[in-house]
Amino acid sequence: MKPIMLTVSMESKRMLKDKYFLVFSLLLPFVLYSLFTYINRGQAIGQIDFDYYFLISMTCYSLVVTSVQTFGIQIMYDRKQTWMAYLFTHPISAAQYFAARMITQLLLNTLIIAFFFFISNAWKQFDRPLGEWLVISLWLLMGSILFLAIGILIAQTKKLQTASVTANILVLTFAILGGLWMPLETFPNWVQAIGEWLPSHIYAQGAWRIAATGSLAFSNIILLVCYFLVSFIGVVFLQYKQRS
Repeated sequence: MKPIMLTVSMESKRMLKDKYFLVFSLLLPFVLYSLFTYINRGQAIGQIDFDYYFLISMTCYSLVVTSVQTFGIQIMYDRKQTWMAYLFTHPISAAQYFAARMITQLLLNTLIIAFFFFISNAWKQFDRPLGEWLVISLWLLMGSILFLAIGILIAQTKKLQTASVTANILVLTFAILGGLWMPLETFPNWVQAIGEWLPSHIYAQGAWRIAATGSLAFSNIILLVCYFLVSFIGVVFLQYKQRS
């Protein structure tokens, strides 16, 4: 357990010093949130005030960026480093190291959720019960595990440039077609038909549903679990193929 905790501490400090993480996972989503809520102030999406609706959207977007792009690319970059071969000669196994990386990322995802919710609530003064904040936070944190799996799947590619391009395309697709940057209802019907099945939309939809009705649809859970299983099987298959 001690090697895992030491690795978590080391990786947390490294991530908090990463300018890419600070800019693209925290600053950019908050700037987008400020801009879009100013433009669309006073509007509502269904039963939810736009400011609250878009807060959930931008929090989801931030978690997708840091889980797929930042985490996935860093995992691949680390795998390419020669020092990784020497790391496992110390009292830490590969499984312990990658478990520590997952724990670190989940801690950072918790920090992202807390940052957006505390700052935005202090600014906008949302009249929402504490229980709702906690349930939405738990849903967002647990759902982010799927995007960590997608990040690990991207990290299995052989070239860093290919992984980076793939991660960028996926994040933009999840953000735009998934309805995180703007409500899915503003798109043509054929785009909505695609977007409704994207994991980013299902992920955000679960939080929107909690905010609107106080409950979570079982279908959201099932679909995200299915996406996770597909990503996990893909990682196992690619690792087996590389070793072979």
